[in-house]
Amino acid sequence: MYKSKKTETILMVAMVVLAAVALGCQRGGPEVTPDYDTTDVRDVDPSVDDATTGDGLPDVDVSELLFERDSGLQTIYFDFDDDRIRSDMESVLRDNAELIQEHPGVMIQIEGHTCEIGTQEYNLTLGEDRALSVRNHLIRLGVDGDRLTTVSYGQEMPANPGTSESDLRQNRRAEFSRAM
Repeated sequence: MYKSKKTETILMVAMVVLAAVALGCQRGGPEVTPDYDTTDVRDVDPSVDDATTGDGLPDVDVSELLFERDSGLQTIYFDFDDDRIRSDMESVLRDNAELIQEHPGVMIQIEGHTCEIGTQEYNLTLGEDRALSVRNHLIRLGVDGDRLTTVSYGQEMPANPGTSESDLRQNRRAEFSRAM
């Protein structure tokens, strides 16, 4: 069978590459020493610390994760004209208390909100009562009360500006933010 010069050259190069790879993979070859210092500065000076947050993320404040919508502190919802913690919110508050305790240096602000039904003055008072209710419950769950502040926004910051009962229900809440 006739082979072109080009085909023979390609086969020859392939065999040389395979031979080189095979030789390079053998054990017991000469040890290669890098021409730079491989000593980790932490091996010499233990006071040198990583410039990471401890989880491998450089310069990331992991306490900010407390305030992520899906993975952080979760919103507490209330019934109409009520500041008592609903039974379905008990486990949410327990989870929130655990998260807060995992970040002992973070100050938390609890924000009380209401729907638009009622006067502004009444809703500011109800919002404060809701925030205080959440604060007191977190304290009973072991969170240091000195780390918790409260504020009421009443009806001024609705989560949902709609007017249906479903919309209004979303506005009867307490949310969490970093206290400054």
